[in-house]
Amino acid sequence: MKILLLANKDIASNLALNTLFRTINGQHKFQILLSSSVGKSNKNKPEALKDLAFFEQDLFNKILFPGLRKNASPLAGKCLSFAGFNTSGITVSEVQSINCEAGRQTIHAFAPDLIVSIRFGLILQPAVISIPTFGVINLHSGELPKYRGVMATFRAMQQNDTECGTTLHYINDSGIDSGEIITISKQPLDYKRSFLHNTLSLYEKGIRDVVKAITEIENTGKCSSYPVNSKGNYFSFPSEQELEDFKRKGLNLYEYQDVIDIAHTYF
Repeated sequence: MKILLLANKDIASNLALNTLFRTINGQHKFQILLSSSVGKSNKNKPEALKDLAFFEQDLFNKILFPGLRKNASPLAGKCLSFAGFNTSGITVSEVQSINCEAGRQTIHAFAPDLIVSIRFGLILQPAVISIPTFGVINLHSGELPKYRGVMATFRAMQQNDTECGTTLHYINDSGIDSGEIITISKQPLDYKRSFLHNTLSLYEKGIRDVVKAITEIENTGKCSSYPVNSKGNYFSFPSEQELEDFKRKGLNLYEYQDVIDIAHTYF
């Protein structure tokens, strides 16, 4: 199949894509379109979220990734940067808008059988959703419909949940984190580690769900799924007060150990 991957230019998306390419079988052709951020601009966000954005994006995209050999091989057990995907034969492009004429033309030119979204920062409109033969599926890093929106793992930790998870679902319209659910995978929350660590740890199971769905769609044309019976809760980025309360509970958005752990997967 021809599969268009929509992702965000951050470390979580990159690790998820590496896991996907390492896991999937079959003769699929991929193309990647990257958004530059999820949600609204960082301009008015609390400083803690700006620092988190640096850890998730700039630290790797601007500092660590340029130091990687662009021809590094994933067969050596190391992850590729976004530039590494490009040099391995997978076209990677950045997009500021996907619903405009130019965005739709880019998708039409690739003519995908399926679109898979992972952390993509732009809302798809019906004109884009209707392009792929087998539709659009999205991997949300949270349990739906309980935690719609951004930073679902933060909300799970904020609520003292014992588990966090991913939800794989269809995108049928421009609604946020709605659409028929294909599967939900959960795992224990580790309160000794950061929000970032807990979020990144979700993608091993989540990507296995994506691979299973791709196989099912390739064989039958559609995944078994079920409708969401509740609108659930929609969460935007946490407020300054919520971030202070999170820290006061002894919880961290990120840790330096996270950077060390992640860097070891590339170098």
